[in-house]
Amino acid sequence: NYRNINPVQADMGNFSRSDFSHITPVSKTVSMTSKRNFRSAGVYALPGQTVRVTRNDSSDLTVKVFVNSLRSGSTHQWAENGYKRPKYLQSQKMQIDSGETITFTSPYGGPLQLEFSQNDLPVELSFANVGEHAYWQSIADDESFTAELAATDYDWAELVTPGFEVHSTMMKMRVSVVDEDWGSAQALAAGTMRYVHNFPHVLAGFKGPGIDVVDEIHDFAIANNLTIDNLDLVKHMNADQATCGYGCSGNPYDAYWSFSPTGHGDIHELGHGLEKWRLRFNDWQTHTSTNPYSYYTKTQFYKETGGDPSCQSLPFEHMFNTLQASVDEVDPAAYMKTELWDKMGWSEGVSLFIQMMMSAQDNGVLEDGWHLLARLHILEREFKRATASESLWAQKKANLGFSEYSLEEADALNQTDWLLIAISFATGMDHRDYFTMWGQAYSPEAAAQVVAANYTKQTPRNFYISSGTGYCRGEGFDGTKLPVDGNQVWPSNNK
Repeated sequence: NYRNINPVQADMGNFSRSDFSHITPVSKTVSMTSKRNFRSAGVYALPGQTVRVTRNDSSDLTVKVFVNSLRSGSTHQWAENGYKRPKYLQSQKMQIDSGETITFTSPYGGPLQLEFSQNDLPVELSFANVGEHAYWQSIADDESFTAELAATDYDWAELVTPGFEVHSTMMKMRVSVVDEDWGSAQALAAGTMRYVHNFPHVLAGFKGPGIDVVDEIHDFAIANNLTIDNLDLVKHMNADQATCGYGCSGNPYDAYWSFSPTGHGDIHELGHGLEKWRLRFNDWQTHTSTNPYSYYTKTQFYKETGGDPSCQSLPFEHMFNTLQASVDEVDPAAYMKTELWDKMGWSEGVSLFIQMMMSAQDNGVLEDGWHLLARLHILEREFKRATASESLWAQKKANLGFSEYSLEEADALNQTDWLLIAISFATGMDHRDYFTMWGQAYSPEAAAQVVAANYTKQTPRNFYISSGTGYCRGEGFDGTKLPVDGNQVWPSNNK
């Protein structure tokens, strides 16, 4: 890329055309505020044509220029019919200092990106001999973006918001924009900030630009002298080819589908970057904790628009029937283990967590039971920090609900014990009998910690009634429930 003469790759397969003779290169000065880890520059390096970049600002930060945001793993050179584009489409990152001019020539071309070492500093770069592809950043881009989507002079398009950027093939971007839930780039961008940037990070217990402050999350942290971590970076999606499966997590995550702010796959991949192992019961697989961020986004979309949330179907009826059958068994916990947990996939795990969220809402702990997960995220991060040293642990453990644990004992906690203590603390309710009902075994030490907290209320043995997909429309969260007493039957109208 440093060569002045670097011929165009003659055939770039499904990445891009090679002939850009219809494009007249331009010069453009780009001003922006730095934001980790990188941002789109809004201009396009034409293949085989030398780009000249001058940095005009004097901000004290490291700025690097690179071509394309695509991961090399998204080219599957060893798969059958997989080597249908160049592999290393993303260039090396080229540092540019204040006052410096650099030149480079890409044989592939692609949207230019800027990496920053820190946030919130002014940056200005002048680009020469570049193209202007379909790029939307604000309402000022409406006309040009719409025209370029129609003209398809390029094979790539980008839509950027303050917290999330979409780098997409032209075909997939056109699908995203015309989706009936959005219908324009401006609506798509607003939906992206609301449903991709905001709600998943609310549920993960963060604060920061563009993230709502929810009182019952923040007040819990303040009351217990806990830190709410600040999230201030840009996340990205490549709507193109996936590095793994049909979609693959990361920043950027990549996928074969067209981007949608409420698409399950999009929030699912984002969720992989938010989930924590401590928020899963012992021996549960990763995906049991991945999807609540998607479901929460969809519930909020339904509340705000009335639009179909299209949530995945969960096995509530099967779990209810298994619980009821366990009551008359000699060893109910063993029955639950054999008949439910030993046979479980990811859906049983997330269903149990949703039941606990419904319980927290029904028992008046939370106005929105989903926010239980946000409180647990805050506890998990603070717990991790507190176990860094003896002095920090002694200072923080009571505020975390682990007053009876030494640092050594805290480090040795298994996931189920941690969850029993943390969920009881986050709700102010004794969850021992509730865990027993579900056949989730905990240690005497964890039980003793819950007893020491002297909670005045036990979590009742109730099951909250929802059809397979109705939980995203508020079913179960409305308090509709049946006691787990061995006698109740599933309502016929909730199939």
